[in-house]
Amino acid sequence: MQNLSDDVRAQYNGAFATIRGIAEAFPENKWLESHGDVYYIPSRIAYHLAVFIDSNIAGWSKDPDFASKLPFGSWKDGNAGTLPDKKAYLAYYDEVIARAQKVLATLDDDSVTATLEPEKARFSTSQLGVHLYNMRELSAHSGELNKMLIENGIDDVWVFK
Repeated sequence: MQNLSDDVRAQYNGAFATIRGIAEAFPENKWLESHGDVYYIPSRIAYHLAVFIDSNIAGWSKDPDFASKLPFGSWKDGNAGTLPDKKAYLAYYDEVIARAQKVLATLDDDSVTATLEPEKARFSTSQLGVHLYNMRELSAHSGELNKMLIENGIDDVWVFK
């Protein structure tokens, strides 16, 4: 019988696979180019997702030096000269997902449904709410990347399982 923590892990795994699939499908020559706005550089959005996963799911945000250890600097300030090419991005992404998988493997139903201490309740009052927020963030930016794929004549990517 599958439990709540297995469902949470499964949804993360689908989101992680979708993000990787989008990066793999993206044309190399468009990876570092703006798509309609200077903010919408595929590498920037993908890097933001990797940093978000590393920080909020893998738990690296607990390290006070997290931001200074990012391999390509701040995603917000990134540009074609500082953001990772696809190969470098995928290498970092795979490291991030490995760290996130270790954390997600420790989930059980009690930890998924735990109430957060008020000082940690930035987005939700429960751990489940945090997971839902995380998935919303991953989905929002996956949608942006998929829109850019379509603008390049490539089908969008969505991994069901």
